[in-house]
Amino acid sequence: MTGTTRISSIVLTTGLATMAALAGCSESAKSSKWSSRGQSIVPTTTDPAGLVLSKKAARQIPVQNVDLKNAAIDVLKQASIADDPLQRANAIEGLQPTTEPLREAVLRGLVDQNEGVRFVATLSIGTNNLCGISHLVNPLLEDPSGSVRAAAIGTLALCGKDVDLNPLAGFIFGDDATERANAALVLAELGNPSAIPLIRSGMGRDFKAYDPSRSRTIDLLMAESVVQLGDRTELEAIRAAMFAPPEHSELTALACQMLARLGDQVAAPNMLDLAAGDGPRQAGPELRLVAAASLAELAPDQVPVEMVLEYLSAEDPGVRIQVANTLKGLSDPRFEPQLAILLRDQDPYVQIATAAAILKMGEGLAAR
Repeated sequence: MTGTTRISSIVLTTGLATMAALAGCSESAKSSKWSSRGQSIVPTTTDPAGLVLSKKAARQIPVQNVDLKNAAIDVLKQASIADDPLQRANAIEGLQPTTEPLREAVLRGLVDQNEGVRFVATLSIGTNNLCGISHLVNPLLEDPSGSVRAAAIGTLALCGKDVDLNPLAGFIFGDDATERANAALVLAELGNPSAIPLIRSGMGRDFKAYDPSRSRTIDLLMAESVVQLGDRTELEAIRAAMFAPPEHSELTALACQMLARLGDQVAAPNMLDLAAGDGPRQAGPELRLVAAASLAELAPDQVPVEMVLEYLSAEDPGVRIQVANTLKGLSDPRFEPQLAILLRDQDPYVQIATAAAILKMGEGLAAR
């Protein structure tokens, strides 16, 4: 598989971030989401499994290039060398439609002090066919982080190198929930259905160091890997998560993103209801936009575009991030003026999400 992987669930978007990541730079890694915003219901960077990257106070990224695509690349280049690891990880994710800018960011990421950034950079080499530099991954087979070691194994295998896959099974059976989920993600990228029983064996375990919703998140991530490998029976569990109670709305957001990545058209009507529904049980703006962004991947003609654009100037940067994510899913040049506005947002995380949307739009136009 090439291009953006599910390591990013909601990249500052979604998605190497959906959605929450698994190894971190803070002592709260076992209890907090990998999120750029403390009050957000959803994670906003790459690996959905939980690598925690703490957000630092950050300033707006200067935008000087008048060409939209080049301006987007420049924003992501600047983010790739920012002090904040969250920006660096999302920059790598956003640059995936490019070649040389991505290569440069990945080379820095391989030696980053933050394991979450190293994880994203390492796996990006394999998923984006940057195999000419895959030899640089070899030292990471001895990385202190199990998640990074799993990514190194995955990338070397994707690049056709002779590498021992057995440690991935060790992570699946291990006690570290984040390593288990990331190992499952790597196995899904390798695309070998024989890994399905192995991944299933790691599901349904109670992790005392995690709250129940976090344990549920780990199981959902592993269920997604099983579905990616061809066993669609776990789709029902992911669909059910869309109807999580309001206090666990992060599960609803995660399920929406997973079902979009899995191409589950059955879920599209429920996403539309969540995005466009009204009344006393209407979801909050961020969750509505997560549903709209997911719907854009499945049925773009059904996205309530007017609702999305109403939040273009929302006070909460988390909401503006999801506007950018929705426009990213629509990948329609009609929305270039709105993307140009968001690219100059005061919040750098909104800028990074928007830059990723602009590059994806250009990739889609080239493909057509």
